[in-house]
Amino acid sequence: MYQVINRLKVDEEDMDDEPRPRQRLHRHQPNQEVGYDSDDGMNADEHRERADAQLAKKLVRYALSCEYSRTPIRRDGIKDRVLGNQGRSFRRIFDLAQKQLKHVWGMELQELPVREKMSLQEKRQAMKSNSQPKAGSGAYILTSTLPDAYRSASILTPSSIPTTEVEATYVAFYTTVVSLVWLNGGELSDQKLQRYLLRLNADRNVSTEKTDVTLKKMEKHGYVIKRVERPPLGQEGDQTTTWHVGPRAKEEIGLDGVMGMVREVYGESDADLEKKLKASLGIREKKPARENLEQGEASGPRR
Repeated sequence: MYQVINRLKVDEEDMDDEPRPRQRLHRHQPNQEVGYDSDDGMNADEHRERADAQLAKKLVRYALSCEYSRTPIRRDGIKDRVLGNQGRSFRRIFDLAQKQLKHVWGMELQELPVREKMSLQEKRQAMKSNSQPKAGSGAYILTSTLPDAYRSASILTPSSIPTTEVEATYVAFYTTVVSLVWLNGGELSDQKLQRYLLRLNADRNVSTEKTDVTLKKMEKHGYVIKRVERPPLGQEGDQTTTWHVGPRAKEEIGLDGVMGMVREVYGESDADLEKKLKASLGIREKKPARENLEQGEASGPRR
C-alpha cells in the first residue's frame, strides 16, 4: 500500500516537472470566435432564457423557505429578494417557477384571498371611499398538487421540527378551531370558543405551550383572525371579541377539510349528517337541470 502511494507521489512530481501545453487556449480560440463554447456567442434570447431559469430557481427556494415557516410569500418580497432590478419580468419568472414547483415538488403558488371587511366601521369606510375592490391580495402560499391518492396521512407526515408530535398536535388544533369557526357561520365569539376548548381539555395548554400562545401563533400564520370591537367614544359598553377564518385556512383547509374532519369525528356519514353539515356551512344543494327546466315550464313563459 505504501509503495503504491509513493509511486503515485513520484508520478505527480514527474507530471509537475513536465511543461504544460501552451496551445490549449489557442486550440479553443476558433470555437470562441465562432461562438460555440463561449457565452459571448449566445444570442439575446438564450441569455434571457438562462437568466430567467436561474431567477425561477431562486424564486422556488424563496417560496420553500417562506412556506417552511408559514410566512406568506408576498409579491413585494419576491421583487426585493428574488428579482431585484428585474421587477418587470415578474409574471414571466412566476410562471417558470410554477412549472418547476409542479414538476419537481408537486406544489404550486396559490394567491390568498383578500381580507374581508368585517367590522361595521370598515364597511362604512369602504362605502364612503367608493374604491374598487382589489383583484388579489398579492400574497401566496404553497399548496399541494398531488392526486388524492397520495395525500394520505401515511405519505404526507407532519414535519419533524420541532418534533413530529408537536407539529401533528398543532395541525390538529388549528384545524379543529377553524372548523368550529366555520360551522358557526364564519364568526365565533371568544366566550363560545373558550367553552369549546374547555370541553376538549385544551383551554389552558396545547401540547407543550399555553393555549393563548398557540392562538396567537395561529393569528400570525393566518389561520384565524381575532377581531376586538370597542364601543364608540362617549358610549358605555363592553368590548366584544370574535374569531374569524383566516386567509391561509381558506386555502389550506377549505370547506372540504372541514367536512372531512366532521365525517371523521362522527365515524359514519348519512343523509341527515350531510344535510346538517351543509346547512351549518351555508352550502346550497344544486337542483338538477331537469328539475329547473320543469319549474320554468310550470311557471309559464315570461312576458
